[in-house]
Amino acid sequence: MAIDPVDLWRLVIARQSWRLRSARLRKKAEEARVKGRLRLAQALYRRYLRLRPDDPISWYMLGQVYRDRHRPTLAEPCYHHALTLAPDYWRVHAALGRFLRSTGRAREAHAAFTRAVALGANEQTRRALLDLSAPGLRPDADAAPGAATIWIDIADLLIFLRDNRHPSGIQRVQLELLRQAISRPGLAAIITTMPWDRRIWCLSPSRIAAMLQLLDSKGGGTEAIREVIKDVLETAAEAEPQSGLVLFQPGAFWIGGGNPPLHHRVRAAGMKVVPLIHDLIPVRMPEVCVPELVEEFSVALGEAAHSFDAIIANSAHTAADIGAFMARHGYPLVPVVAVPLAHRLAEAPPGAPVWTRQIASLRDKPFVLCVGTIEPRKNQILLLQVWESLLEQGLEPPLLVIAGKRGWLTDQFDAELEWSPALRKRVRIMSDLSDAEIETLYTQCLFTAFPSLAEGWGLPVGESLARGRVCVCSNRDSMPEVGGAAAITIDPLDVPAAAAVFRRLLFTPGALREAEQTLRENFRPRGWPEVTEAMFTALAGLAGQPGGGLAAPLLRPGIRYRPSSRFEDDWPEPFAFQPRLMLAEGWWKPGPEGAFMAGDRATLHLAVTEDGELGLRFVAREPAEVSAGGVTLSLTLAQPGGMLIVPVKAGRLRLELRARTGLGPEVPPGVWLTAVELRRVSL
Repeated sequence: MAIDPVDLWRLVIARQSWRLRSARLRKKAEEARVKGRLRLAQALYRRYLRLRPDDPISWYMLGQVYRDRHRPTLAEPCYHHALTLAPDYWRVHAALGRFLRSTGRAREAHAAFTRAVALGANEQTRRALLDLSAPGLRPDADAAPGAATIWIDIADLLIFLRDNRHPSGIQRVQLELLRQAISRPGLAAIITTMPWDRRIWCLSPSRIAAMLQLLDSKGGGTEAIREVIKDVLETAAEAEPQSGLVLFQPGAFWIGGGNPPLHHRVRAAGMKVVPLIHDLIPVRMPEVCVPELVEEFSVALGEAAHSFDAIIANSAHTAADIGAFMARHGYPLVPVVAVPLAHRLAEAPPGAPVWTRQIASLRDKPFVLCVGTIEPRKNQILLLQVWESLLEQGLEPPLLVIAGKRGWLTDQFDAELEWSPALRKRVRIMSDLSDAEIETLYTQCLFTAFPSLAEGWGLPVGESLARGRVCVCSNRDSMPEVGGAAAITIDPLDVPAAAAVFRRLLFTPGALREAEQTLRENFRPRGWPEVTEAMFTALAGLAGQPGGGLAAPLLRPGIRYRPSSRFEDDWPEPFAFQPRLMLAEGWWKPGPEGAFMAGDRATLHLAVTEDGELGLRFVAREPAEVSAGGVTLSLTLAQPGGMLIVPVKAGRLRLELRARTGLGPEVPPGVWLTAVELRRVSL
C-alpha cells in the first residue's frame, strides 16, 4: 500500500520537531550540570531520556549527576544501563570505576578500569587503574611502622620473586635483611613503593614471615608465591614519611627507571635516603651489559645520586668506586660506608647431600664447579678455553659443571662449545637448581672457579671458601677482598696463566691438599647477623639527623631540555644533567612525547643560572589554558601546542602550574610538557 505524500511529510516534520526538542533538552541539561545546578540537570536529563531512552551518553551523564548529588543507589543503575546500550564505550566503564572506587568497592572498580583501559582509555584512567593495582586494598592492623626508625624498601624483591624460582645475589642480601628486620620490629619496618610514585606502603610483618616460609620450602616463581605476595600487598597500609627516619633501599633502586617523586617527597618530609649499592658495573663496564640495563641504571642513578644522604656499599672496592664516581661527576660527597657481605647463602649448616634427579649424574664423579649466570661478565668462556687447553696438552680434565641460568650475550660461549665435541663431553650446564642442590654441588666438588671480569662483591667466592672448597677466582675488583689469602687469584683474561693454575691443582699430587690447608688457616667466614648488624648500626646513626636539600636541575640559557623517558641528543650524558628531576610533583612518568600533568595542578622544581625568561612548550589534546607565574597560554584545537613564557630570577625556582579545560572536572586536562628552555632577556 502506497504512503500518501502528505502523511509522509507530516511524519518527517513531527520527527524533526521531536529531534529538535530532545536536542534542546540535552543541551540545557549539560549547561545546568556544568554550572552546578544539579537538581535542574537531573530533571532535564530525565525528561530527555523519556524521549531518547537509547542514548548511552545521557544515561552516563545522569549517573554522574546522581553521584554528585550523593545518591549512589540511583547513580549505579544509570551507569549499568549505559553499558547495556554501549558496552564498548570506555568513558562509561571509567565513570563506573570512579563511582565504585568512591563507594569503597575497590575490586569491582579495578575490573571496570581494566575494561576501560582495554578499550583505549585516556592517561587519567590508566593512572586510576594503576592506583587500584597499588597496595593497601585491605590493610592489616600490624601493617604500621610503629617506632621503627629504618624503613626497608623491598619493592624490587617482590617483583623478582613473582617470576623467578631462585633468588640471585641482590635478592639474597635482601632476604637476609628481611629475616633480621622482622625479628626487630622496634628498629626496622618493611615497606614497598611503586615506580614513579610518591606513596609508601608498610607491610605486615606476619605476612612477610609467611612469605619467607613459603619461599624457603617452595621457591619463587610459583602460583603459590604469587598469591602470597598479592596478599602481602593487599594487606599493606599507606604510611606517611616522617622527619628523622631513614628510607633504606637495599635492592635494585633503578627498577622502573628511578623514582624522583618518591625521593623528593621523603626528603621534603625530613627523611634520609640511603641505598645499598652493589656495584657500578653498568656504568663502568657497559659493554658486558645489555643496552636496556645500561640506560635504565644510568638514568636512575644519575637522578637518585642527588638525593642520597649516605650510601652503603657491599665491599671496600665498591665504596671506592662510588666515591670516585660521585667526585668525578660533581655529585654531593656523602658518607659511603663499606659493609662487606657474608660468605654463605644461609646461616644453617649444610646437611646431607641431596642427589636429586637433576644432579644425580654427578654422584661419585670428580668435577670442578662454577656458580653464576652465564653471561660475558661472568667470563665462563675462560674456563672453556682452559679446559680446551688441557685437552690439547693430552690431559684428561674432570667435568666442568656450570651452575647458572642463561643470561644475555651468550653467542660466543655457545660457539666455543659448538666448535669442540671433546669439550662438550666435559662440560655440564645446569640451570634452575635449588639451594639444596647448589649446596650439594659445593660440598662434593673438587674445587670451584669464578673468573668474573667485574663484581661488586662476588658471593660464589665466599660460598665456596665457607664450605672448605678452594676457589680459583679473578684478581679484579672485590674478589681478592672476599677470599683474601685463602683464594687463588688469576688474571681473567690470561688463558695460558690460568690453565697453568688449573693444571697444577688437578694434576700435581698434593697441590689441592696444600691449597685446602692454606684455606683452613687463613679464612674466617662472616655470617649474615654480623653483616646486617653493621648495616643497621650505620643506618641508625643517620636517624634523627636533619634531612638534605631537594634536588633541582640547573638550566643553562640557550639549551632546550626535553623531559623524556629516553636519552636525547641534548642530554646524552645522564650524569651531566637530569631534566626529569624537575617533575617531582604532579606529573606522570615521562614518555617519549614528554610529561603529562597528572591533574589540573603540577609543580616544576628548577634552578636557573641567571635572570631571563623560562620558555615552557606545552601540547594539549583539547582546548585548554595553562598558567604559571601570572602568565596564561591558551591552546586550541587549531593550535594545540604553544610556548608559555614566564619571567624568572636567578636561583632556585618552584614554579606552580595550572591547567584547565572547558570540559569540566571529570575530564583530565590532557596537557603535556614537551620542552623547557631558559632564554636571556634582550637588553
